[in-house]
Amino acid sequence: NEFEYQLTLRTDLYTSRHTQWYYFQVSNTKAGMPYRFTIVNFTKRNSLYKCGLRPLLYSEADAKEHKVGWRRTGNDIKYYKTNVGQDGRQYFSLTWTFQFPYDQDTCYFAHCYPYTYSNLQEYLVAISKDPVKSRFCKIHILCRSLAGNTVYALTITNPPKSDKDTERKAVILTARVHPGETNSSWIMKGFLDYILGDSDKAQLLRDNFVFKLVPMLNPDGVIVGNHRCSLTGQDLNRKYKSNGKKFYPSIWYTRKMIK
Repeated sequence: NEFEYQLTLRTDLYTSRHTQWYYFQVSNTKAGMPYRFTIVNFTKRNSLYKCGLRPLLYSEADAKEHKVGWRRTGNDIKYYKTNVGQDGRQYFSLTWTFQFPYDQDTCYFAHCYPYTYSNLQEYLVAISKDPVKSRFCKIHILCRSLAGNTVYALTITNPPKSDKDTERKAVILTARVHPGETNSSWIMKGFLDYILGDSDKAQLLRDNFVFKLVPMLNPDGVIVGNHRCSLTGQDLNRKYKSNGKKFYPSIWYTRKMIK
């Protein structure tokens, strides 16, 4: 009916699969009406939605008037098996109801807290402009992605205190090889907030180690909204043994950096 929507997730570009992540906009809302949304082509048999997980909501009106950001919401949440699709695959549906609090609002639903390529760039610009953090955090260009986007690498360590203080073990962290795993970007941000802080433990870690970080291995996949793959339709996490410098540059250069 007028307030029920069946939604189909787009597959990762150049693939016929990977539909387990969503982030979409709803506009022209009517307040107080019970809307039902049903996403009909999930592929995983089990889901945390069976165990209490709820969709995330962002309301532009709430953000403007009450400074409220993303929050978990939704009622009558169910995750269940649907009919076999025309391609012979078994699909699963997620359904929930929601009443929008404002008329003519623009809202967003998401599987997990979004973290975009632009969010990362803004964060790195803030570091580069900080007179203290920029002394021990150097931002480099690791490579360019297949689409020409910058893949950033960070080197974090305190300046040596003497000529003897030159050999330090390296700690390497990477994130966001799978675009839909936005939680990895938030973990990376949390780590950076900590290691760039002024606590005694952060100082001690920077005195004794060199941290090499690649905060977003798959910016192309993030930008186009993929769940798992790069622009070649490949899972980059399976390409560390590949010599495909041209097709998997971020993996090739990360491996070279590690060596």
